Amino acid sequence: MLVPTTMPGVADPQAAALLQPRWDRARGLLLTALAGCPWAIVVLCVLAAVLTGATDGFTAWLIPPMAGSILPAVIALAGVRGLVHEPPRWVRAAFFTGGAQLLLGVFPVVGVAAGSGGAGAAVATVVLVLALAAVTLAVSFARRAMSTLLTPVSPELGATPFTVAVRARLRDTGLVSGSVSIGRTGLEWTARRHRAVGHDRLLFSELRDVQPTVLPEAAGPVPWLMLSDGSAVQATPGPAVLLHTPSRTVLLPVDEPHVFARLLSVRVSTWRATPPL
Repeated sequence: MLVPTTMPGVADPQAAALLQPRWDRARGLLLTALAGCPWAIVVLCVLAAVLTGATDGFTAWLIPPMAGSILPAVIALAGVRGLVHEPPRWVRAAFFTGGAQLLLGVFPVVGVAAGSGGAGAAVATVVLVLALAAVTLAVSFARRAMSTLLTPVSPELGATPFTVAVRARLRDTGLVSGSVSIGRTGLEWTARRHRAVGHDRLLFSELRDVQPTVLPEAAGPVPWLMLSDGSAVQATPGPAVLLHTPSRTVLLPVDEPHVFARLLSVRVSTWRATPPL
């Protein structure tokens, strides 16, 4: 089975039962995004090629577009199982799969169909519109699948193997974004401004204590993460979490710090209870 029907990788029966309804909805959306929509595009390309061939005769030029639409769909289908535990990657996978199908399959076959004239032009228009709609839907379904599974953030998500990403609260000076991700063996936080990026990480083995806190308004924005261009992004006043290790203290400007801390505590406990591979 490409995607399991039951909540994957959860040993805690209570957490599994609470999260199963989320998984049921997210699973259907994920399969639609990474299997249903890509193969619908394949069908459109094959139909366009067949109808064009039936009108003007089949040519070798129709073979590469059909193959170009099939290959990304096959890769996406084969990769679904590996993406199950990585919800933040679902939208990107849907986008790149659909984009590859458009470039390698849809646009070439539409060009051949439109060049044949007559009914071929009408076929090209319909295929192009439907293919673009399918790619848009795939990305939308992938985003909804991730949102359905991971929001609202709850401590039970710590018992899962899913990467849980939350928004970092940053001072926006223009195209600034940031996130904090809890993986299976540690945390990672990233920020981006234009092309400049920055990231850092912390392994669970280094973590000694997690402390919810509040950054006071009087202190104003505080430097949070250095970017590749030498500048720093700033965290705004408000809720936050402090991570204490033997060598440093890390600030994470996240909303709902108490929920985040409980989620992290459950994830660390799950990691400690999992035997090493």
